[in-house]
Amino acid sequence: MRVPHYASRSFAVLALAAFASGCGGGDSTAPDAPFDPAGTSSDIDAIEASFESPATAGFAAASDAIAAVLGQTPAAAAVKAMPTKALILGGKPGAGHYATTVAKVYARPSGGMTPSLSTAAILAEHLGVTFTYNVDTDQYEASDLTGAPTDGVRFLVYAVNGISGAVIEPLVEVGYADIVTTGTTNSATVRVELVSADVTYLDYSVGVTGSSSGATITVAGFVSNGDDRVNFDLDTHFELDSISGTVDFTITVPTRGGFRIDFEAEVAEGGAVTSNLEARGPHGTITIEGTQNGTSGSFEVAVNGELFATITVTQDQQPVIAGADGEPLTQEELEALEAVFAVFAGGFDFMFDLLAPIGSAV
Repeated sequence: MRVPHYASRSFAVLALAAFASGCGGGDSTAPDAPFDPAGTSSDIDAIEASFESPATAGFAAASDAIAAVLGQTPAAAAVKAMPTKALILGGKPGAGHYATTVAKVYARPSGGMTPSLSTAAILAEHLGVTFTYNVDTDQYEASDLTGAPTDGVRFLVYAVNGISGAVIEPLVEVGYADIVTTGTTNSATVRVELVSADVTYLDYSVGVTGSSSGATITVAGFVSNGDDRVNFDLDTHFELDSISGTVDFTITVPTRGGFRIDFEAEVAEGGAVTSNLEARGPHGTITIEGTQNGTSGSFEVAVNGELFATITVTQDQQPVIAGADGEPLTQEELEALEAVFAVFAGGFDFMFDLLAPIGSAV
């Protein structure tokens, strides 16, 4: 099986999650369905497709211009770090960019996480204002249009070229993004809602609560392409002194029979990772447990309560993946593993990349 280049550091843990995806979601009291690798791959394809719509493409292309209006605030960071399939489906560039963008807003050279209302709030002069794009300046400008939230700001979103990502001229409006922020002396929350033709395609919140010793960052919401919908909930806590932390990551796809992946991990000081994963749905239930320290670790994968595979990682060697009976997995099973592995890699790399910039800032 080809291993993506970004996964070399933690393949064993990540591969575990991939197996978990072979299950789906649904009622936890219902009998486990038979393991169906092809069905698993189809569900993962649906997750990726949920991020593909004219509205989300237009918002992603406009993120830098929107952030320029919002300035150096958590609102700007939340827009620039919008959840995309790069975050959910893995890849160090996607997870790393997201984590670093969010973290840098709150990390202070003197140490600690101290978001405040003064840094979280949208400028009073922007409240209730709708911004439109100027193709001559490539910037957003205030307009006289109505409809923006009174406690936030609205940006119109336009169609983009599918290849270049550039805004199409003349402008073709495909929706709008409403952004609202709240904050206290030690927390900040930003909510972004993307709507097109009265349909919500993206709705998420980025929240941070911090102190001089640690911080909790949450990213929660959903994305839809009008057919399938993906709910995501990422809760990460880390201690600044020890650069250790925990992550709780959940993905559910209600339009795919409740396909669900739950992942919990604890990173101890020194880098040892203990993880537990369950994936449940129309295509079976998989649980994974194991510990990895550096590049060495071992894990057990169970399908519907029965041992399905083992994964062993040894220093400077390729991971060894074996079926419960010692036989290799089928090609279909390996393809399903790759598909789910990418989902898990996004959340797992997010945590590590989030710890890195914070650690270097204190």
